[in-house]
Amino acid sequence: MKIIGCIPSRYASTRLPGKPLCAIGNKPMVLHVLDRAKKAKSLDEVIVLTDDKRIYKVVAEAGEAVAMTDPACANGTERIAAYARGKDSGDIFVNIQGDEVLLDAAHVDALLKGFLARPQREMGTLAHWVDDPNILNAATSAKVVLDLAGNALYFSRNCIPVTQAGDLPERALVQIGVYIYTRETLLRVAALPQSPLEMTEKLEQLRAVEHGIQISVTQVYDYQSLSVDTASDLRKAQILFPTS
Repeated sequence: MKIIGCIPSRYASTRLPGKPLCAIGNKPMVLHVLDRAKKAKSLDEVIVLTDDKRIYKVVAEAGEAVAMTDPACANGTERIAAYARGKDSGDIFVNIQGDEVLLDAAHVDALLKGFLARPQREMGTLAHWVDDPNILNAATSAKVVLDLAGNALYFSRNCIPVTQAGDLPERALVQIGVYIYTRETLLRVAALPQSPLEMTEKLEQLRAVEHGIQISVTQVYDYQSLSVDTASDLRKAQILFPTS
C-alpha cells in the first residue's frame, strides 16, 4: 500500500494573495508545511501540487518534489485527483493544507492509523476541541459535528452545535486542514458536481457529505493551532518563526 502526501498550493488566495510564497522566518510558507509533512512516518512520499510557475520554481529549487496541475481545479481535492489520474501508483492520498504551518507530523500518522482501522474506509480528517469563543465565532475555521461512530454529520463556518438559546457551547470540534482518501474515493469526489451546501459555505468537504460519502474524524488533543488564512495570521506566524 502506497501512501502519498499532497500539498495543494494555489497562488491566487482570496484573503491573502500569494500566500504559499509569503515569507515566514527564512523561507516561504509552502516549504514550512512541506518540511513538517515529510516528518510523518506513514507517508511514502510528499509532493507539492501547484498551478503557478512561481511556486513550482521555489519548491523545485529547494530540491523538493513538485508537479504542475490544471489552474481550472476548483479546490485541493480536485488538484490531487488530477495528479492521481496520471500516476500508476498510490493507494491512499493525504491532502495537507498548505497553510498549516504548525502541522504536527504525528497527527498525520494518527489520522492514517485511525483511517486504516475503520472497516469501511472512504475519507477522513482531523479535528480538535476548542473553547476559545473567538475561534468558534471565526468564519475562517470549519467546525464539525459527529455521529456516535465518529463520522462527520456536518461541517460549517458557523459554530455547531449551539445551545437552544443560540449561545455558544462550552467547546466545539474544529477541523484541522488535513484529509485522507482512498484512491477510489478521491477520484469519485473530484468527479462529482459542486453541491448546494458546498457552494454556500465554501467548504469542499461538504460535497462528500452531501453525496453520502463517509468522512471519519480522528480527534487529537495537543494541537497547536495556526492556519495562515489572513494577513493577521501571517503576522502571528512571522512572530513564531523570526528571521535569524
